[in-house]
Amino acid sequence: MITGLDHYKEKWGIRSDASIQPGLEAMESALAELENPHHGLPFIHIAGTNGKGSTAAFISSIFMAHGKRVGNFFSPAIEDVHDQIQIDRQPVGEKEFDLAMEQLATVKTALTDFELLTVAAILILKIQSLDSIIMEAGMGGRFDSTNVIEPLVSIITSISKEHTSFLGDTIEEIAWHKAGIIKQGKPVVIGELPESAHEQVKKIAEDKNAPVFTVQPYKGPLTLKGAHQQVNASLAWTAAKRILGDCFNEEKAVSGLAQAAIPFRFEEVYPDVIFDGAHNEASIHALVETIKENYPNKKIHIVMGLIQGKDYISILKSLENIAIRFTFIDFKYERAMPAKILFSENISKIKTIQNEYDILPVHEDVEVTIVTGSLYLLSLLKQQHYEMFRDYK
Repeated sequence: MITGLDHYKEKWGIRSDASIQPGLEAMESALAELENPHHGLPFIHIAGTNGKGSTAAFISSIFMAHGKRVGNFFSPAIEDVHDQIQIDRQPVGEKEFDLAMEQLATVKTALTDFELLTVAAILILKIQSLDSIIMEAGMGGRFDSTNVIEPLVSIITSISKEHTSFLGDTIEEIAWHKAGIIKQGKPVVIGELPESAHEQVKKIAEDKNAPVFTVQPYKGPLTLKGAHQQVNASLAWTAAKRILGDCFNEEKAVSGLAQAAIPFRFEEVYPDVIFDGAHNEASIHALVETIKENYPNKKIHIVMGLIQGKDYISILKSLENIAIRFTFIDFKYERAMPAKILFSENISKIKTIQNEYDILPVHEDVEVTIVTGSLYLLSLLKQQHYEMFRDYK
């Protein structure tokens, strides 16, 4: 059964707002009502435009290879709300959610849906006796609901333009938001950032007396495809080595990285059907390079849908260089971009619009179908074709 947050809100009589309201006041108030369950937990905090999910998966796998228990919190959901909160990479169950929601039902502070889910994650993971808890910032970092935590290490994976209506129009402004997760005296690991972003992050780290660690390229074996995943693996290696200290074992770390997997990261869900959650200019560039590397000279079909606020013109231009057919999907999400906008701007000679409830299209004139764009769309399609994809796996 597919279960969303609304199921638990209705069951426990909890009200929360679906809007985005950056700021920490409500989180701090709600957590204080619950006697600050987040204090003293072994958090790792990750912010960045792209690479958060993969880096978190790599760190989790390294820790698990060392016999450590790991919790994760991320968004959006892959199948339903349970998989946004995981223990040793396995979704938590209804029992754990009910225990958290029972406590949240007593909270008087008004929360947004994401704030509610963040507090639920803290309550659930607190009682699991975990060696580390990896929290991914939902948007930005400085005013994201996850930024109430005091991490052992902060990680900033990448910085490019996104959510400009909330984070600002320049790389420097966006970097200021991401670097907001850096805490006083706590180390920060940074990925390959634009020079202006790097300088902004470095300055904020210096002001916080937080040591900055850059990474050396990791060249070991990975299941996840693409050169950008080597960068994410390098981030994970550096952060894990910092936390584990003398317990860090290179052989175990290599084994953990090789086994790491994550849905919607160039994931083959059916023969020659790839799901990849690229949804901005930087991640689309990485996707295009990965397609070229893995499917040279193949006839590519792009199936996609985006949420509003993305630089869809640049995204389309990048994909038009490698695809012969496009299908744009209208999907049910409040911020979904109408497919007709993408259709009208696309220069491909073969293109169509469809509803997400139609069967996933496979055409005789293409060899590989790449389904990309919003993670919300990919989640809907995976739910819709669950039995077919399950049988293939």
